[in-house]
Amino acid sequence: MSIEAQAKEFLARVEQYISTNSNPDLIKQILVELNLHNMTTNNKEFKDFLLKISKDEIDLKRLIHYVKLSILNNQPLCTLLAFIQENNLVSDVELADASRTLQLQINMLCLFEAVVITMANGQYFAQDVYDHLLKRSPTSYPGNPFADFFFGAPLKASLFERLKMISIKPGILNILFHKSTGENEETKADVDAFIIRKQLSGWNADIEPANADLSYATVSGMGLNILEAAWEDSTGHAKESGGVDNAKSGIGLINIMEEKKYASHFSLLSHMLPEGVALSDEAAYGLLPDLKINGAKKKVLQFDIDAEWRDIYNSWNLFFVISNINTVFMPIKLLLPSILSATPENYKEVRLLSLFLMGSLFLHEDVKNKPFFASDYSFKKATIILEKWGEINKRHASQRMQKVCPDSPANVDDLYEHIFGNYPNINFFLHLLSFAYNPQQHNLTKNYTMQSSQQKSPLFFAATAPAATTTSTKGKGLADNAPTLQ
Repeated sequence: MSIEAQAKEFLARVEQYISTNSNPDLIKQILVELNLHNMTTNNKEFKDFLLKISKDEIDLKRLIHYVKLSILNNQPLCTLLAFIQENNLVSDVELADASRTLQLQINMLCLFEAVVITMANGQYFAQDVYDHLLKRSPTSYPGNPFADFFFGAPLKASLFERLKMISIKPGILNILFHKSTGENEETKADVDAFIIRKQLSGWNADIEPANADLSYATVSGMGLNILEAAWEDSTGHAKESGGVDNAKSGIGLINIMEEKKYASHFSLLSHMLPEGVALSDEAAYGLLPDLKINGAKKKVLQFDIDAEWRDIYNSWNLFFVISNINTVFMPIKLLLPSILSATPENYKEVRLLSLFLMGSLFLHEDVKNKPFFASDYSFKKATIILEKWGEINKRHASQRMQKVCPDSPANVDDLYEHIFGNYPNINFFLHLLSFAYNPQQHNLTKNYTMQSSQQKSPLFFAATAPAATTTSTKGKGLADNAPTLQ
């Protein structure tokens, strides 16, 4: 039996335990639990949809079928499900025990797909969501990244959670600015007015007028985002169950970006929809026909990745979220059709919208400690599944590296040692400082294969310059070359 056939068998078993209609009572409780019931917006299309699903059941067959096909088309995820089915790692009894949680997740898929697709396509809805989430944040200075780090998250938020939220804030603010100008030409005066209005400072104020004739270097920021998760995977509790292999997969994704020098450029789009999904003549969204989509033109900073990179990223990040963050709520951010099968060049923007939305709700509404979102089941062979998943992700990232970068001598194991070395925590923070010192030129994997000129290090405790500007010894991280840390 083929891998796809085995994966289909497993998904067919899962489908026995879910209803294909939404549940209005569940939808209303999700809204209340997340304090979304009191969000204000002038987006009529979304308000009409929310009213509909809060009162009536709607058919979710199209949505569920699309998610199923997207998972089967994602080679790492398809391979994982086939492995689970072939080795009988999840029993029908365990699936039945998970049915309540599965039904909750199906309803969250419905609700959050509507939110994210409307954020992506509406001119002002993303701003409405952002404003609502800021009201739920404890900081009085949301435009200041320093204040955001210390006061913008609950006291019990982890270091990773704090770093993640401040590292994605500049991207969200850029999206909001470019959406606010519609298809109009942008000027420096427009940028300055936005920065003043939002009281932005530091890297949150790093906004430029859109220029369709220019390419923008955004690889370093995306690389930092992946590095943060790879560090958590390889140093937290997940390291004993596939985390290190998954971290190596993330490093492979970074290497592909840096080797191929993926660029970003602005395009003017009327719609941002998942692959193969269309709107009706009445602008109804193909996966949720009760939702109408705004067709106003908007500027989108497209990122020139391919579908294979997107799919490996989704599987890599899904492992990370399930292993390190939460098994019920946070995985939804990656299983939404608008993310799972986003048009590759639009993937970065819609993924950022989903991450900011779900991450903010997770932190500020204390989702982790709410019984409503608690997992009431467990899989006895979860460790075997996770270990295999990390291995699958690593293999696919490695194979993709070899295919698109055939002349590179790099491999994911050596790159991982090059970046984290013997002191992963220290080296991670040195890379953060290196990025802060020169974000546009920051490169994590370049020095593994390429000599660069020696420069004076801005880091007083390092004997060599940060990874973006000087050569590291193979298998050694930054800290391994710093005598003060020996």
